[in-house]
Amino acid sequence: MSLALPLQRRDLDWQSIWNRTIVFLFITTYFFDGISRYKHMISAAIYITGLVYIIQQRKKIFSILKNNLFLSLAIFTVAMIYAITISVEPSLSLKRASNSIFEKLFLVSIMIAMVLHREDNKKIAHMLVLALATTLVILTGTEVHQYIEEYKVGIIPFTSFEHRRISDTLIFIFPAILTLWTIPGAKYKTIFFVLAAIFAILMLGTLQRGTWLSLLVPALIWAIVKREWKLPLLAALVIGVGLFTVHQKDPQQVQTLFHKLQQTDSSGRYENGTQGAALDLILENPIKGYGFGNDLYHHVYNKRSPSYPDWRFKESIGPHNLTLSIWFAGGVIGIAALYYLLASTLVSSIKGYRENNGPAQDAFLILTLILIGDFIVRGAFETVRIENIAVIIGILLALHAKKYYVEN
Repeated sequence: MSLALPLQRRDLDWQSIWNRTIVFLFITTYFFDGISRYKHMISAAIYITGLVYIIQQRKKIFSILKNNLFLSLAIFTVAMIYAITISVEPSLSLKRASNSIFEKLFLVSIMIAMVLHREDNKKIAHMLVLALATTLVILTGTEVHQYIEEYKVGIIPFTSFEHRRISDTLIFIFPAILTLWTIPGAKYKTIFFVLAAIFAILMLGTLQRGTWLSLLVPALIWAIVKREWKLPLLAALVIGVGLFTVHQKDPQQVQTLFHKLQQTDSSGRYENGTQGAALDLILENPIKGYGFGNDLYHHVYNKRSPSYPDWRFKESIGPHNLTLSIWFAGGVIGIAALYYLLASTLVSSIKGYRENNGPAQDAFLILTLILIGDFIVRGAFETVRIENIAVIIGILLALHAKKYYVEN
């Protein structure tokens, strides 16, 4: 036994462990605030590692970028540069784009791909599932703390809208939780049920129907792809019985939640609401656009608001729609680039799913469901941060890297 241990240590691929660890840490910390110092350190580790690999393998490594997915990313970045040049307030657009587009979207996508490009796809898949499951554990701790602090001042659960901020995180986590259900063994089923119960509570606590729909659509797609109907029926039964029990015991505690479940209006989105007002502004300048950035949108909206007395919101709260946000920013060039990016990412993930099996296939399915849930479904109701797609693109490029090496 004593002789075996040193051999095992020598057999460990520390470079591979380092590569997967820094990407794992990047994913698990991505959605959390208040830890900027640590997030910057992790990002720096990814950038430096990726740069080292580029220098070492510069004749081969760029072959993983010779594909439609990277082309769509590059075109979208160029479109946002255009949105800066035509901006009515270039300083506002440049400040926003330098962080969200140039670094968090373009650079992060490329560097994640560079760091993981030589990793085994099975290991990448395991890292992705573990990172998203760990994110749920951390999120549970932060949410429980917030619920406790709210309860101390008289705010009971399922009555505060402050928890909707975790919607993007939940949509990213959800497909990984579903994947645990497909792994054989009682241990994984137990882990699944524990995490699923926690997830259901956090999901209901957002009080946001757009988030619920963004989880329902991927769940239905997953059930169809996996031909798995027992789990969705079981989940619906458990959630339904739970809500009914709580409602019978204390109706006031879930009054807000039940109102959101029964609500049929648009919460002020259409006509003269958030999306209607955004469309009014866009139609004033539909071809060219106004420039990139939320701050710029607020600036233009608030300036033009007196000219539209019928608008429901006199001060901007955003367009609440990804398409309208990018159309406002870059006009027809921006919207064409956005759709090309989303379509290329979707095609890449679906193609990868069809060409692989086992854990790698699960990883492609996870990325597909995240894309559909967050950027297509939720993007129709909220201004989703487009830079969030960097994790999807980076891992897709890494999963496809071996094939791109052969093709090029």
